[in-house]
Amino acid sequence: MLVLAKGMAVHGQGNVKEITPAKLQQMRSAAAGSGADSQVVNLVNKGVDFGVSLGFNRVFERIYDVHVSPLDYKLKVTDAPASTFLLSMGLSVPLTRIREKPAKSTSAHVRGRYYRKLTETGGATKTVYYVPYGWNLVATVNLLTFNTAATGSVFNKRIDGGLGLGYRINDELQLAATFEMISYRLPRDFLIDECRDKQVISATGTLITSILPDNSDYYADRYLPSVSLKLFYLLAYKPLKQ
Repeated sequence: MLVLAKGMAVHGQGNVKEITPAKLQQMRSAAAGSGADSQVVNLVNKGVDFGVSLGFNRVFERIYDVHVSPLDYKLKVTDAPASTFLLSMGLSVPLTRIREKPAKSTSAHVRGRYYRKLTETGGATKTVYYVPYGWNLVATVNLLTFNTAATGSVFNKRIDGGLGLGYRINDELQLAATFEMISYRLPRDFLIDECRDKQVISATGTLITSILPDNSDYYADRYLPSVSLKLFYLLAYKPLKQ
């Protein structure tokens, strides 16, 4: 199990030991006094994480939905929801990366989590790993889009995603804002521009009484630019055994 300074068990990890910034400073002081390079405490960044997120998305463009009225068979055009609810997975990379030797040039009070790996016998190694909090670069891929009005389906059959900035609050949570390209199944332009409030007549002279999103004669897939706000749950980093 993961052993904290207070002896708590976290995430079921069995080969790391967390240390406090004060303990890190003590280790640095001891290394500086020894004069031996082998005793210098290295600080290695391990802040790259995968995670899952929930959030809201809004497209920049105005989007429409169409249907044929059962009263007079005229085409009715309505506004489709511009906002969606997303379930995503993503990669978070810290913008603050620290790899130093000796490590005494950096303050021990930088916000983040410090820990050391444990050997097979339970002893702590000298290398200190640092997971920084604060700003991160975020890349996301959307798994589910909960907006049946605009897309015609809950599950994304096309790959949607984007890039953005996140702010890591603690070991597990991060807020992120991303710029994304989202796929929509939308009515073709000629329906909006030429057939609004009119009866739609096919080339064979047949009156159209229904228009469905799966009909590619009237609907097409489009990628639209959008912005998203998400809350990430970052999966715990599991260091390798020595």
